[in-house]
Amino acid sequence: MKLGSQSAVRPVTRLSHALLHFHRIDRSAAAPPPPTNSPIILQEMSSELLTSLVELGFESAKAERALKETQNRSVDAALDWLEKYGDNPPEEEKDDDVSMKEEGVHKTVPTSKNGEGPIMAKGLKCTECDKFFKNNALASYHSEKSGHVNFDEMEYEDKPLTEVEKQERLDRLRDQLKERQLAKQKIEIAENKANEAIRRKGGKDMVTIKEELKKKEMEKEIAQRKKDKLDDERAKARARAAIAEDKAERIRKAAFEKSKRTGLPPPPDPPMVAKPPAKKSTSGVVVQQRNIQRVDFNYAYLVLKDPLSNHTQLGSNSIRFSTTYPRKVFSVDEMNKSIKVLGLLPSVALAVSYV
Repeated sequence: MKLGSQSAVRPVTRLSHALLHFHRIDRSAAAPPPPTNSPIILQEMSSELLTSLVELGFESAKAERALKETQNRSVDAALDWLEKYGDNPPEEEKDDDVSMKEEGVHKTVPTSKNGEGPIMAKGLKCTECDKFFKNNALASYHSEKSGHVNFDEMEYEDKPLTEVEKQERLDRLRDQLKERQLAKQKIEIAENKANEAIRRKGGKDMVTIKEELKKKEMEKEIAQRKKDKLDDERAKARARAAIAEDKAERIRKAAFEKSKRTGLPPPPDPPMVAKPPAKKSTSGVVVQQRNIQRVDFNYAYLVLKDPLSNHTQLGSNSIRFSTTYPRKVFSVDEMNKSIKVLGLLPSVALAVSYV
C-alpha cells in the first residue's frame, strides 16, 4: 500500500496540531485552569483534548476514560493516567497493584473470538526500511521524517504494552513534542528576523524618501522665489516706462496747447529714448579668475550645460568656485553640476580660487 501525498501528509498535520495543542496546554498544567460554569466551554475543551489523544494514537474509549479520570485538566495528565491505568479494564481502573495481587487478579492475553489464539490487529510496515507501525499516525510521522511512502498492511498480535514499552512510548511522544516545539521556535525566530529586517528597511526607505521630498520642495521654493523676484522687477520696469511715457505725452500736449495760444511753433519732440536691446540667449558665462594674491585677473568662458569641473581654460585642476554674497564654496559634488542646474542664472558672480 502506497501512502500518497494526501494520506501521508494529512495525518501528520493532525498530529502536529495535536502536539502543538499539547504544548500550549502543558505550560499551564502546573496551575489548574480557572473554574467555569459554562457547559459549552467545558464541552469544547473536552472535545479538543479527546481529539488530541486520538490523533496521538490512543483509542477513543481509553482517551475518554483518561479525560474523565483527570477531569479534563490537560493532555499531560491524561498521558500519565494512560501510562498507569490504560490497560486496566474499566471496572478495575481504580484498583492499585497491592489489591490486585491480594485478590489474585492477573492480566491475560486477549484471545480471538473463537478462543483459539490471541487477538490479531492490523498495522502498517514500511517496505523501504522494514519498520512496523501500529497506526496511521505513527506511519505518517515516519513518512514525513524519512520520505518513505511505500507501506504494506499486515496483521500483528495485539499484546498489552509492558511498563517499559509504555514508558518508551510516552518518551517518544514527548520527544516528538520537543522536536515540534524546537521547529516552531526556529520558524518563529526566522519570521521575526525577517519582519524586523523588512521593518528597518522600510523605515530607512521612508526616511530617505522624506529627505528627498524635502530637498526637492526646498529647491522648488527657491526657484519660485527667484522667478517671483524677476517677475516683480520686470513689472516694476514696465510700470516705470509707462509712467515716463505718460509724463512725456502730457508735456507734449501742454507744449502744443501753449504754442496754439501764443502762435509760436511747438518745440521739437524730445529724442526718443532707445529701448534696451532684448536679452540674447547665451549658452555660456564669463568667469573671472583671481589668484591667491588677487593681483592679476583672467577670464574664461564656461558653457552653461557643462559642469563647473570642466574648466580646462582656467589652467588648473585644483580650483574651487565660490560666491561672495551669499558666501558659498561649492563642494566636489556641486562642482560636477552645471551653472544652470545649480540655479545660478540669470546672473551670478563666481570667484575662482586655487586649493
